[in-house]
Amino acid sequence: MKIAINARNFTSADKAAVQMLIDGGHEVVDFGDLGMGIGTDEAKVIETLGDADIVIAGLEPYTEKVFKACPNLKMISRRGIGYDSIDIEACKDSGITLARTFGSVEGAVAEHVMAYILYFSRRIDLQNESMHKKLWERMLMPGAKGRTLGLLGFGGIGKEIAKRATAFGMQVYYHCRNPKPEWTAQYGARYAELDDMLAMSDYVSVNVPLTQSTRGLCDEVFFSKMKEGSVFINIARGQVMNVQDLKSALESGRLSGAGIDVFDTEPCTDSPLAGCQNAVLTPHTAPYTSENFIEMNRVAASNVIAFVNGELPECNRVV
Repeated sequence: MKIAINARNFTSADKAAVQMLIDGGHEVVDFGDLGMGIGTDEAKVIETLGDADIVIAGLEPYTEKVFKACPNLKMISRRGIGYDSIDIEACKDSGITLARTFGSVEGAVAEHVMAYILYFSRRIDLQNESMHKKLWERMLMPGAKGRTLGLLGFGGIGKEIAKRATAFGMQVYYHCRNPKPEWTAQYGARYAELDDMLAMSDYVSVNVPLTQSTRGLCDEVFFSKMKEGSVFINIARGQVMNVQDLKSALESGRLSGAGIDVFDTEPCTDSPLAGCQNAVLTPHTAPYTSENFIEMNRVAASNVIAFVNGELPECNRVV
């Protein structure tokens, strides 16, 4: 099989996953250094795929147009768990199997959310800056213990965030479509209606997939319902929020801060939030740890091998 690798920086942390594919007798062509992602033109995807049978994909688009131009394509192995950039119906119509690296990314993303929370709750950066100026300024910070965290979406990532937040002594609420009573005991998080959760939370983390119902969900009305002085965190997708509305909420003081890891198009170097002193921006690095990349790459490659052998685990299969 010919395998194209379009996922960014696939070999930057470790080359073991590529070697797995080569050892399996496959031809591997690595385009991971092209930096494809959200907003990449379909023509570029078509160019890299060519006559490949399988692609290890990032967040670049896979559409009906791409599938028609690349008739050899039999499988998309998504490195990651979100698949909003992939046309599922077109996959089905074209007989293309889609798999993802379920269970490998959630912990690292949850860690990133906690990093945002600790940033705003302790502001070590300000204290460090003061000390380097040879000043002794003891700054009273809000801390994380006893603060309330609201989780919009309670899938694998939401659950991992809850486990970490409760360990810090935070009160955790979640809102999702299908809550389960047993999750309170399992994860220390209680269900709340959306408006109630927004009103009581010091931090709101968005962890939902991008769908028709979530696109633009976090808008002016959403931010107006959040607790005054609270912090908004988005590690889901850029299109879930209205960035101009968020900027207005930050500049007006309605929100005291925001931690944003995802953008409408990526790479993004011209975000409207750039220059907002109370916005912390990171370049979609929530899953970007060496350990996590090695694991995601390994699972993505393993899914390819399992597919070829007719043994793809159902838990990793989307279609």
